[in-house]
Amino acid sequence: MEPQTLIFVFAAIMFFAVAAFGYVPLTLELSSDRLKQLTAIGAGVLIGSAFLVIIPEALEIFEGHEEEEEGHEEAHIEPSTIGLAILGGFVLMLLLEIFGLPHAVHHDEDKDLLGLSATIGLLVHALVDGIAVGASVSSSNETGLIVFVAIMLHKGPAAFGLSSFLKHIKIEKSKSRWYLFAFALASPIMAILTFFVLKDTSFATDENIGLALLFSAGTFIYVATVDVLPEVHSHDHNHDPSVWFVILGMILVFLTTLIGHTH
Repeated sequence: MEPQTLIFVFAAIMFFAVAAFGYVPLTLELSSDRLKQLTAIGAGVLIGSAFLVIIPEALEIFEGHEEEEEGHEEAHIEPSTIGLAILGGFVLMLLLEIFGLPHAVHHDEDKDLLGLSATIGLLVHALVDGIAVGASVSSSNETGLIVFVAIMLHKGPAAFGLSSFLKHIKIEKSKSRWYLFAFALASPIMAILTFFVLKDTSFATDENIGLALLFSAGTFIYVATVDVLPEVHSHDHNHDPSVWFVILGMILVFLTTLIGHTH
């Protein structure tokens, strides 16, 4: 398949899959306790996706790049570079919250700001995902497919987690749909733009694609730990500890990676 066709196919799949996964929680009628549990599972999925899917995929890309360029000293990726890329995504979200993003303070009167903060955080993550997909397809169809699969393993669950969180904090359904639509559209648009900008340039390297994925993981970790987890822990959960549902979300991601590796 031609790369120009492939990028549009990937973009369409990303949009419809994310919209479908995200729409499910908005249509479910759940009790308050069940909604808290669903939000906790979503938080676990967000964290698990960053550590079990995105970061390992980036490291595999680096490893493959080093094997191809064996004997070239410049092919080696310093461990500190890996850490800095992840930290860069986290710090970007921190700076956005300080200088532009509404600050999530986790009180009832601030639910709209909290929902907007989480959505913008995941939007930034989605844009970086789009850059990774576009750059990888412009590099080669094979690399593009690997990166696309890795991203799709967490895109659907992320949309599910975002919608569950928005419903949990009682954001209006119409507003939640717009937030979900923006999240679903961000990656496809950025993927297409990145592909045509980087096509036939020296920027679409395996190293840059891996760094983009790591940066994306940093934004994911921020949203999960700063916006979602504090909300999960802000409720009384003596009789039904939410932490077990967070861990369940992580286990679900782990099982998904096992299934992915067997195919």
